[in-house]
Amino acid sequence: MSYIRFGLMILTSTVVMFILMYLNTYAWEHVFFSETRVYMAILMGATMAVIMLAYMLGMYANRTLNIAIFTGAIIVFALSLWLVRSQTTVSGPSYMRAMIPHHSIAVMTSERADIRDARVRKLADEIIDAQRREIAEMRYLIAETASGNITRDIYQDPAPEPGTIEDALSNTLISRLDPAPMTRPEAEQALDAAAGCTFNRSPETDPILWTAEDNSAGAIKLNGVLVSLEGNGESASGGVFTAEGARITVRPLGTEADWRQNAELIFELEEGLRVGYRGFYNCQTG
Repeated sequence: MSYIRFGLMILTSTVVMFILMYLNTYAWEHVFFSETRVYMAILMGATMAVIMLAYMLGMYANRTLNIAIFTGAIIVFALSLWLVRSQTTVSGPSYMRAMIPHHSIAVMTSERADIRDARVRKLADEIIDAQRREIAEMRYLIAETASGNITRDIYQDPAPEPGTIEDALSNTLISRLDPAPMTRPEAEQALDAAAGCTFNRSPETDPILWTAEDNSAGAIKLNGVLVSLEGNGESASGGVFTAEGARITVRPLGTEADWRQNAELIFELEEGLRVGYRGFYNCQTG
């Protein structure tokens, strides 16, 4: 067997292993290129080269070339391991592209595991909600940071102070507030008109924004409260929805839209909190 064929076998196996690492993601829209997965695939390819050559030494008689392959594979293994563990080449967007499929794995396992204990089911559902919210937020931040819009300062909650349990229960940490998924019956309680448009962070979850057909009004669920919003009436083309102390802006992505997302939603509070998500904005009448 030729050394060229051996090299092609290792190269093919490395590429296949990289692809296989995405098969446990929950949804195809969660598949993003990941530097870390590249390094892991190369690390595994180098390991495979050592193991396979060790088992097939009788088929490869060139001692000098064998030593070179062993030495090169060990160097590649060490370098790949350092790149994986140091993350020295991973920037903010690259970090998020790696985290999205990682979060997607958590969604899949949490949703499909055979969980019978109510406490574990509650924990799994909380993980699902958190991962889907963060995936939508990371899609938004990938676009923001990739375009050079880098934020240095963000809203910070006040420093903790001594108090009672009653004080703790009445305290709201602004930095952790975000619109929660709303069911249609919940939206109908806060909307005076028929629901027409929705914004979903994920196709599998309830919308976090419901609006009237003409976008003159909207509704969100914030910290367990159904909040009515006043819209600007820009039907089917996004728009701005406001309530005292808060504003939600929905912007269709236009030419930026793809199968992963078609709109972005930005949630802002007067206190200074600002958070964005990329997801799916759809309008249906009737």
